Amino acid sequence: MKKVTIGLAIVGVLILAGVLFFNRGSGPSQASGLAPADSVVFANVPNIPLTGFRWSRTALARIAAEPEVRAFLEKPLADFQARPPIEKNGKILSALKPGNIYFASTIESEEEGRVILGVQFWGKRMDFDNAVAELRSAFPEASGDTIREEYRGLEILVSQHGDLRLHTATAGRWGFLSNSDALIKDAIDRVTGNSRTPALASNPSFLKVIAELLSEPDLLVFLQPEKAVTALVAAGRSLNATAIPEHIDQLQGAEAVGAAWKIDGEMFRDAFYLLRPGTGAPESPLTHQAMALTTPATTVFLNFSLNFSHLANWVERMSAIHPQVAEILSPAARSLSQGYGPECAFLFDLSDATATPSLMLAIQTRNPDPNLFTSGSGGIPASAAQTIGSQPLHQIFTPYMPIAAAQNDRFLLFGTDAETLTQALEPHPKTLQDAPLFKASRGTYRLSNEAFCFIDTKTVFERAYGSLLPIVRMSAAMWPDLNNQIEVSKLPKPATIGQHLPPIVYSQNRSNDGTRLESSGPVSMSQFLLLLGGVGSLTNQGLLGN
Repeated sequence: MKKVTIGLAIVGVLILAGVLFFNRGSGPSQASGLAPADSVVFANVPNIPLTGFRWSRTALARIAAEPEVRAFLEKPLADFQARPPIEKNGKILSALKPGNIYFASTIESEEEGRVILGVQFWGKRMDFDNAVAELRSAFPEASGDTIREEYRGLEILVSQHGDLRLHTATAGRWGFLSNSDALIKDAIDRVTGNSRTPALASNPSFLKVIAELLSEPDLLVFLQPEKAVTALVAAGRSLNATAIPEHIDQLQGAEAVGAAWKIDGEMFRDAFYLLRPGTGAPESPLTHQAMALTTPATTVFLNFSLNFSHLANWVERMSAIHPQVAEILSPAARSLSQGYGPECAFLFDLSDATATPSLMLAIQTRNPDPNLFTSGSGGIPASAAQTIGSQPLHQIFTPYMPIAAAQNDRFLLFGTDAETLTQALEPHPKTLQDAPLFKASRGTYRLSNEAFCFIDTKTVFERAYGSLLPIVRMSAAMWPDLNNQIEVSKLPKPATIGQHLPPIVYSQNRSNDGTRLESSGPVSMSQFLLLLGGVGSLTNQGLLGN
């Protein structure tokens, strides 16, 4: 035991010595100490090696390590890695050994934006020069000779590439690229301890925002929207785009916005914070009553608060895009704004692989309208199909599908089928809160005051992917060229991937100074929505292509 203790002590000393050695002369390790205080946009990956280590422990990494998945990805990955630019850039980055990397942008006017990219590297100076040379080759060919300027005993290289004037320099372990002479000199001053201007790290708004985000994130983004929105509106005008005034006012009303992503064990976490002093807590925070409508098998549960006084205006705006939907919703919007809400919930059940998925919308009732489903009184045209206890169940016929509807003294319910509503109105001995999958989410659920979402990712993925597999296989039989892109026969089974997918959990809380959104899962909620958007875009492109 004594030898083990001594060995651990020696290892600890060596690690400490290594940290001190590698940080010597490298300048500030926190990128926010190098970025200007008036940065309109700031993005930072603080520790690339640590992020790589954390990635190896995620649910996605475990999926990638499954033999079925590895066999399926073997060919596309080999083709991808064999591409000359990928192979070359991989070698450059491997030699450079980047650690901390940041991007910052300031705006001098609506027409002029200044940007700087800083990279803390542990390779040789030559490796940084090689990376910069590769980057320069991606720009238009330089006009004239490269200018060499000395500043504080360091060399700044300046080259002109069309409209871009590129400045590059190194200071200690930091390398910089910028389109602004002032920004790159300012960064050098901060690394060498000679700066006379404040850094982003001392910006009060930045300090308030990061205090609300995740500690030790793998990616941090900070925005000061007022100037950024002004520049974007100016750019939009040059493209003949029309801005929506109320959206612009909302964005410019925010003092600052921050976002952080972090790999935490098997999970990805994200947090967003909108700093808007004087926001105030919600007038009607979530009461979480809609949980009573769930069962332990509920696959998706979204509980949120909605300002029903704006419902009619929202339907009116939507009429320009979906006239038929707006025509159906207009009578309901007028009635709902008077006696319903603000709490709502979406419930989605995919638990039974053989059953048709069921969807239900629940709206809190304050002063329910007994004539809501009577067309003569300006309500929603519907027919009474059956009675649940003392409550009639209605059928609303739409151009898309029939909708079942019912209400009692607690909820107004709309669903895809009568059975879903019947089960929801009956007392449940157990709810989603009793499900083992939900256990880790209980604290987050109880603290959320504006919105909460739970997604059983495993069930959603296995149902969606399982439904897609036969279509893909049939497509491969009809279009053999598809096998040149992916090996359809090697597609992994749904359960192979599903077994590694924990739930996605999202919460939204509003306080006096702003709004905080947080989520976690095998992918965070923001990543999940981006993924859905990407899949939807690819699907639309495929449909349009046919």
